[in-house]
Amino acid sequence: MNTEIELIRKFNITSRYKGYYLLPEAIQIAIENYGCCLKITKDIYPVLAQRHGIPYKRVERNIRTVIEKCWENNRTFMEEIAGKELEICPSNGQFFDFVAYWMLKNSESGKGKSV
Repeated sequence: MNTEIELIRKFNITSRYKGYYLLPEAIQIAIENYGCCLKITKDIYPVLAQRHGIPYKRVERNIRTVIEKCWENNRTFMEEIAGKELEICPSNGQFFDFVAYWMLKNSESGKGKSV
């Protein structure tokens, strides 16, 4: 989980945002389930809502807010992770997908721990 937090910090995101604590867990779930059909509305949001005792919709909104801040703060790094130029801020699902892929790819090549 430290690698996921380091990644988020690279976007200049701090613990000021509630989603700061949710996003690393969401990324971890996406990584653990990468390659199978991951449904964020069934596999991520309800799990995090139950763990943290907050409504499902708040989980989605808090994560979306942090992703939007990541986009605003370091769009270049987000495009590097996505592997392509992005015209608009990615959706939560798109973000989970390309971050999980990027982290898995880098960990397999021995670079994953140095975000």
